[in-house]
Amino acid sequence: MHRSLASGTLRATRPRARQPAALQAAFQSDAKQRNKLKFDSSEAVDENGVPLANTLHENQEFLAHKKNERPIWTALRGKALLNEPSLNKGAGFTMEERETFGLTGLLPHEVHSLDQQCKRAYSQMQERPSPLAKYTFLSSLRDQNIVLFYSLCLRYLDSVLSIIYTPTERTLRVMYRFPARPDLPDVQVGEAIQKYSTIWRRPDGLFLSIAHQNKLREMMMQAKRPKDIDLIVVTDSEGILGIGDQGVGGQLIAQGKANLYTLGGGIDPSRILSVVLDVGTDNPALLNDPLYLGLRRKRVRGKQYDEFVEKFCDIVREDYPQAMLHFEDFGVSNAARLLAKYRPIQSCFNDDMQGTAAVVLAALVSAVKVTKSDLKDQRIVVFGFGTAGYGIADGIRTALMLEAGLTSEEARKVFWCIDRPGLLTSSHTDSLRPGQENFIRDASEVETWERDEEGRIGLLEVVKQAKPTILIGCSTMSGAFNEEVCREMAKHVERPIIFPLSNPTKLAEADPADVNEWTNGMALMATGSPFPPVRNPNGKLHKVAELSDRMITAGVAALARLAPCLQDPDESLLPAMGDVRHISVKVAVAVANAALDEGLSRLGRTDRFTEEEIRSFQWDPVYRPLELVD
Repeated sequence: MHRSLASGTLRATRPRARQPAALQAAFQSDAKQRNKLKFDSSEAVDENGVPLANTLHENQEFLAHKKNERPIWTALRGKALLNEPSLNKGAGFTMEERETFGLTGLLPHEVHSLDQQCKRAYSQMQERPSPLAKYTFLSSLRDQNIVLFYSLCLRYLDSVLSIIYTPTERTLRVMYRFPARPDLPDVQVGEAIQKYSTIWRRPDGLFLSIAHQNKLREMMMQAKRPKDIDLIVVTDSEGILGIGDQGVGGQLIAQGKANLYTLGGGIDPSRILSVVLDVGTDNPALLNDPLYLGLRRKRVRGKQYDEFVEKFCDIVREDYPQAMLHFEDFGVSNAARLLAKYRPIQSCFNDDMQGTAAVVLAALVSAVKVTKSDLKDQRIVVFGFGTAGYGIADGIRTALMLEAGLTSEEARKVFWCIDRPGLLTSSHTDSLRPGQENFIRDASEVETWERDEEGRIGLLEVVKQAKPTILIGCSTMSGAFNEEVCREMAKHVERPIIFPLSNPTKLAEADPADVNEWTNGMALMATGSPFPPVRNPNGKLHKVAELSDRMITAGVAALARLAPCLQDPDESLLPAMGDVRHISVKVAVAVANAALDEGLSRLGRTDRFTEEEIRSFQWDPVYRPLELVD
């Protein structure tokens, strides 16, 4: 369904029992036919496995007050119990549990609280000498004790977020003519993914190789029963984090995104399945690595690739009808077209395109309110027009059409999009990727504009001629928003809106501190990587909003309403990441009630969802009591 909001648009699907906050996020499938509601039999059931109440709403009070007190029944004892990460409590087992499960002699005497365990584990992590070592420590912790892992991450979210997602890389070689930024923190993104086959210890997630495509359904059943899955995060590993094709190592990015769904949205990690579609790799370093674990062949493309993906999506739609399918880091040649193909027929979502677009749009709504103008009156330059850049532009264009009433042609005219050929115009039709044709300028408009030695119209010339009010960077070209560009933009607009969104930090188009100086503190900024606060003209420290697809968003307007800048123009355009669960609940309430308004809820109810109800569905990293099954 379409849900029109303040200055944005979101798609929402029907919420279900056991569907935690923010899972059915923005931009969902338009499919009208859904399977009948299924209640998770592991929750709120009688001795015959029948739900204690017939509807989600009737279980609200039970779930809200008892969800963390309900016992977990298990037949595991002794070391078998300690080796089960979903049940292991380590030193957190009570004396009674130690006696019941034969653990008394297997654990030190003292019983430690989860708080004590988190402090110890965090101290151990901090002693690791490198980001990769920290990542492997946290990965090992998750393999040992799932509750402790997620509890630690929630408590120290700002410290661990860049480690667990995007999992660390030593350096990225930037193949552009922009200066190095040794003054910026060495945020290291992707090393664990690049070294996946070297650091691999134990399997996690699902590995679907095209070499075994005739056994896809059988292989998927080897992981978990369909009724036990709410969310499937799938990648083909071709377009990861600016480091490109990483073959089977993409499993880590799928797992990283699954971690974010749990941390941000409260989704039970046991109900998420991470999948890598292994179709080979074009990365020579991997093909020549004797330890490489993936399919050792050139990446499959064309008809054979499409048939493999179609077979996978068909199985998901038929066997996992209640699950949302999340496409992660597919290459630019596949991301948009796969979403367009499968979105009308099943619940699917591309975070690189839609998630990023939703959060950027929310930040733009906030920024435009500060400038006391309208989104339809902006002039927008998007620098870097791959998957993310295209997704952002498409999200803004859709909002302009549905909210401001612009035609497709009118909405197109607010954009100037720059990619490898320079400003995209009608003269580039032979080299455009799918969807880019919706954002080209007529070549006759720019006949007199200056070009470089290769005939391209560059960023500075576009800023001079188009006089943009909004500048969005998705290029991974460090320093592209340089002093000349920023000062030129500030000549034509009182409060320039500048979003250098590329990550990691060293690939950002600009340092916010520099932009702040070059625009005399007048720029409204959001970034895709963490930066230190900057000081505004009044001397007040201002934390730049951090935009990334890590944020789980389900409603542009709901998120925009939480912007601190609405209370104080000097504050951030987006709320702090530390508030992510609180934010997710508010956004999820908006989405769930939108489903009711549009008549798409399968729950047979008319009363509104509340924050308390949505919060009751979230999985919390706490130790629940254990009971022995004889």
